[in-house]
Amino acid sequence: MNYFIGEAAGKVYEFLADQKNNETTISKLEKNLDLEQNFVSMGIGWLAHEGKVDLEGKGARTKVRLTEEIQ
Repeated sequence: MNYFIGEAAGKVYEFLADQKNNETTISKLEKNLDLEQNFVSMGIGWLAHEGKVDLEGKGARTKVRLTEEIQ
């Protein structure tokens, strides 16, 4: 299971890195990634635990933003 959560975290990270200002909403992640909703959430949680993303807002409109600069 940890492998799949790590894969989900990688997909979330890559998607965010491709977005303007390295941020998007949770609902946009769920619509655009080929992942079940719970894996999107677990991937975000993994990245948040590692300090790689910040969350702001509430519900599906919650914004997820990378905390580090992508070069």
